[in-house]
Amino acid sequence: MAEQNRRTHEQRRAREAAQREVDRFIAYLQGMDTIDQIAHQGRSIMGMWAEFEGKPPSGSGFSGFCLLAGKLEKIRLRQMPEEFSRAYDRLSKMASKAPKQVDALCIDRFYRGRTKVAIDPFTEQRHEIYWNDPACAQLLGCSVKVFQRRVAKGYGQLECLLGFRESAAA
Repeated sequence: MAEQNRRTHEQRRAREAAQREVDRFIAYLQGMDTIDQIAHQGRSIMGMWAEFEGKPPSGSGFSGFCLLAGKLEKIRLRQMPEEFSRAYDRLSKMASKAPKQVDALCIDRFYRGRTKVAIDPFTEQRHEIYWNDPACAQLLGCSVKVFQRRVAKGYGQLECLLGFRESAAA
């Protein structure tokens, strides 16, 4: 009985490739998020207008926010490795058809099996949150069985997209 449930070498290889693809997708999204975070760090015209109570400040010769624009331009122009862009395209395409499965795959790779440590600011007690299936399912707002099914179906679809197995519809 246990022998028939074991994965073959090809199945393990396909799953590992799908997991790497999800990891690349997450890394690509985090890189895009970094650009947005840096873009909001600089001083804006409206912010300076409010800071100086509606009166334009006199020029000091300092052009600090021009440095930020240069930094943003360097980040935008950096080249993401091609496999990261392909992973983003594949999973975005998959998300347009099955967004809940892509969400479950990302939660699976980013959270599941990890421990988050939080310190209560009032009591200063340390709390550990272990991201197991029930915690991940709660984050997605579904049951544990539904989470596991979404992860399994998501990996199956991704393995088909990567060419490791035949499509179920064919």
